[in-house]
This record gives sequence, C-alpha cells and structure tokens, in this order.
Amino acid sequence: MTLSRQRLLASPRPLPAWRARAVWTLLGLGLGGTMLASWDAQVLRHHQLRDQGDQRYLRQLPLPLPARAPIVDRHGEVLAVSVPTTTLWADPRFFPVSGPEFSAVAQALHLSDAELRQRLRRGGSRFAYIARQLPPDAAAPVLAMKVAGLHQLLEYRRYYPDADVTGPLLGFTDLDGHGIAGIELSYDSWLRSKGSTATALQDNRGRTLAFAGLPTTAQPGQTLALSIDRNLQYTAYTALAAAVQAAGASSGSAVLMDLRNGEILALVSYPSYNPNNRSDYVAKLYDNRALNHTYEPGSVMKPFAVAAALDAGSIRPDSRFDVATSCYRVGRYCIRDDVRHGTLDLRQVLQYSSNIGAAQISLRTPPAALYGTLQRAGFGRISEIGFPGEAPGNLPPSQNWDRSRQAAMAYGYGISVTTLQLAAAYGAIARDGIYLRPTLLHGGNTDERPGPAVMRPQTAALLRQWLQAVVAPGGTGFLAAIPGYSVAGKTGTSALANGKGGFHHSRVNTSFVGFAPAEHPRLVMAVTVRDPSRGLRYGGVVAAPVFRVTMGAALRALRVPPDRPFSDGIVKVSSTQQKLWAEGAGDARH
Repeated sequence: MTLSRQRLLASPRPLPAWRARAVWTLLGLGLGGTMLASWDAQVLRHHQLRDQGDQRYLRQLPLPLPARAPIVDRHGEVLAVSVPTTTLWADPRFFPVSGPEFSAVAQALHLSDAELRQRLRRGGSRFAYIARQLPPDAAAPVLAMKVAGLHQLLEYRRYYPDADVTGPLLGFTDLDGHGIAGIELSYDSWLRSKGSTATALQDNRGRTLAFAGLPTTAQPGQTLALSIDRNLQYTAYTALAAAVQAAGASSGSAVLMDLRNGEILALVSYPSYNPNNRSDYVAKLYDNRALNHTYEPGSVMKPFAVAAALDAGSIRPDSRFDVATSCYRVGRYCIRDDVRHGTLDLRQVLQYSSNIGAAQISLRTPPAALYGTLQRAGFGRISEIGFPGEAPGNLPPSQNWDRSRQAAMAYGYGISVTTLQLAAAYGAIARDGIYLRPTLLHGGNTDERPGPAVMRPQTAALLRQWLQAVVAPGGTGFLAAIPGYSVAGKTGTSALANGKGGFHHSRVNTSFVGFAPAEHPRLVMAVTVRDPSRGLRYGGVVAAPVFRVTMGAALRALRVPPDRPFSDGIVKVSSTQQKLWAEGAGDARH
C-alpha cells in the first residue's frame, strides 16, 4: 500500500457545514412555496378557480319548452292550440355539403340543392336550421336516412281551428312561439311557457358526460278563456261576409256584447286572413276593423244628441221640430234630409233619421252638454279592452266647435268612432243610462262598481221606446226586425271623406246599432259595412240584416224568451213616463 493511499484512508476530509444548511433551506423553501400556492388556490382564489373550471366544462342545457297555453272560448272550445312538430337542424362540421346524401335530403324536403346549401350557410359554424316545424310524418323519412350531422328538435306550431273566422281577433305567433298580433300579443306573457334548464358536464368536444343536480322546474303558460262564443262568432262572421260581398263593399266589422256583464260574445272583421297559412301576406287583412279602424258614423249618433238635449233641459219629450225645407242652412253649409217631412216629434226624428231635426236639437243644446254626453258614452278614448292598437277615435273639445260643427255632431260628422265604441255606447241606453266597460275575458268584469252615468234613466227609457220605431214598419231599420222579439236600434249612413276637406258624393259608410229585447235588453250589437258599391247603400239595407241574423241566433242560443211583438210599429210615450222625465229635469240642468 502506498504512502499517499494510507494517508487518505487514515484521515478523511469532512464535508463543509454550509452544504447541509443549503439543502435544508432549499427543501424548506420548496415546501413553503407549495403550501403557499395551495393556500392561494384552495382558500384565497377558491371561488374564482371553481368558476373558471365550471365555465370550461359545465353547461346550462335548455330542456324542451312546454307548449304555449291554449286559448278557449267561454264554453272551453279551443280557439288556438299548440301542436308538436319536428324541426330538422344540421351541424355543418359533419353534414355533407354535396353528394347523394345531400341531394336526397334536399329532395325529401322539396328543396333544390342550392336552397339547402343556402340554409346551411345562414346558420352558425355548429348549428343551422334545415327545416322548421314539420309535421312528424314529413320529417320521419329524412331522419330515417341517418345522415351524419342531421338532428331533430321538438318545437310547437300554433294552430287556429276556426282560421279566418277568428284571425283578426286572435292574431298569431312567430316561429318561436311569441305573440306578435291580436290577443296572442296582448296576453303573450300569460300564454307563454317558461322552459327549464339542466346543468351538464361536457368535454372539450361538447359531449355530455354527466348531469349535475336536478333540472329547474318549467313553468307552463296559463289557459286564456275569452268571452267569445265560438258558434256566435261564426254566425256573425258569415253574415258579415255575405253582406260585404253582396254589397260590393270594401270591408266590415261587427261586435255583439252581453249587457249583463259587458262580455263580448262575437267580434268579427272582414275581409280576414288564415293565420295557419301566412305565405300570402297582405298587410291590410291583418287589421281588426272593429277596434283599430275609425270612421264618421252618421245618424247612429242622433240618440246621443237627443239625450244631451233632454238632460240639459233644452227640449222636452213632446217637443216638435219643423223640418219642412229642402235646405236648412247653418253657416255656409246646407243640411238636407233624404225625404222631405213636415213637423216631427222626437220619435219621428229618430224613426225617419232627420238630419235637419237632429241639427235643430243640437243647436238648442249647450255644446258642453253634448260633449259631456258623448265623452261619458266612451267616444274619444279607448275602452281598455286590452287589444293592441285599439283606436280612441276623435272627439274634438267643445271649445273648438262652431255652429256648423255643433250641428254636424248631432248626425255623426266631425267625430270618428270604432264599431266597439258604438256597441258599448248603445249599451248605456239599454242599461238605464249606465256605461258598461266591454271585456274580451270570460269573467273579466269583476269590478261591481257601476260605470259612469251617460244619461238619466228616464232619458234612456224614452230612447229605448223611440228607437223601437226605427225598426218598425216605416222606420229606416225595419230590416233589423226579429220575429218574436222587440228590437230597438238606429241606422247610419255617412259620406266618406275624400281627403281634400270634402266628401265623396257616391261613397258611404253604413251602420246599424241596436239591442234586444227592447223592453228588457240582454244583448247589444253594432255593425259597420264600409264603402258598399252595389244596390241601395244605406245602413238599414246593408248593415241591418247582419244584425237581424246574428242577434236572432244569439237570443235563441242564450234561450232569451220572446217578448210580445209590435202591433203596428208605433210606440208612443205615456203620460206617466213624461211625468217621470219632468221630475228629474231640474237636476239634469245642473
């Protein structure tokens, strides 16, 4: 053994002390850093990191939306319902863009290859509609092809069993089930269902691995019960359509209202449209003319001029008026009657629809009194029936009336109204002068407080009797008479404005408004037919028959017992009724 090796084995060199300290220091720092990072991740940034993880892998998946709630009539008959359909969609990443499968899908859907390719382009990178809301049997052959990237989705399509009969009233929905017109729009939040969602764990390819927790609860829409009677709606619609077609008119509307509670039993508009097929869209067909269109009503306003004058004490029930002239001049206007008469009492002014008599009555009445009567009757404001786009009409303030305007207001010029307003206003005459707010909901009028008093009960009673003479033989509305029932009503014929400050000489609006039975009214109805072009163009000829057909069917359907018929059509005011009127005249003047 050499000397150097012996020295090495005999005295080994010790390791430096700083090395051990360095190792332990490094281990301590590493452990401390690990603990600090763990503290930061698990305590300080716990919620932030969990949220980021959820955003990467957890998805809120919408579950199939419950069907939109149905709309039914007062008897529970379905007026609108949602039916299940199949919607086809494609994932453009996997769906073929050409080839035999592509062409087969296009052919099965009755599309050209170009049309199908365009639909794919309109979608996103992962979703594109191929065909929406197909009947299940039409979608089945396409799904049976098992084309890659082709999927199905459950959707609902709105169906309206009565089509154009209820079209302008109910409106319609869009493809996503949102109401965009009519009742569907007004009560969209009531009818629409609120869907549920489920939380799912997905991988980076969007594949669902598991569901986390229970899905949220869906909230189905609520069934909407309208006051409409489906059978009476059909009767009114067919009668109105026949009248419009026979007269060569441009349009028409009608409203039938129950006088017990203000519920609308029928509300129709013609021409109409089929909401089940909107491929041929014509904008003017989508209006509800009973609520959205206004017009100058003509002589149907005369009873309100008479009522205002009686209540103001300007005339008495036995007042008479000399109308024996071919031109009654007010300002620069000449007022004429269709038939020249001599001296008329109030009943005859209404029965023969004398414009001259109505003008004389109006000019004796303070303008504020006539304006107040018309305003309380609902003219110049919406009825708050809850229909989108309801027109308020136009009732100019009385401070702006000159004598010509005041005279014209009495026979329905210078004011614009809707068919619904006329029905509600005549309802006040039928209900002892008390206005009743109309409603389209079954059981919708829950407020038991009486409406505003349009006129005194005594005045309403007189008008109910005098208006019976209009429907009697010799009256302008005799075609509205219903066998077995007494009827009270008024005709109206007004010239159409020409847009240049004047009126057409040969174009008119025709109306009839009435109620039955006249002695104990149950129903009131207003009918408007616009711009007839054939035959006799008068309200008593064009509009009154629509009233007769519909009102007769309604009285029988509601089992209203017939009252005694007219004997000679002449209705006179008894001395007792005149005394009742006189007793309240003093209060009415103030």
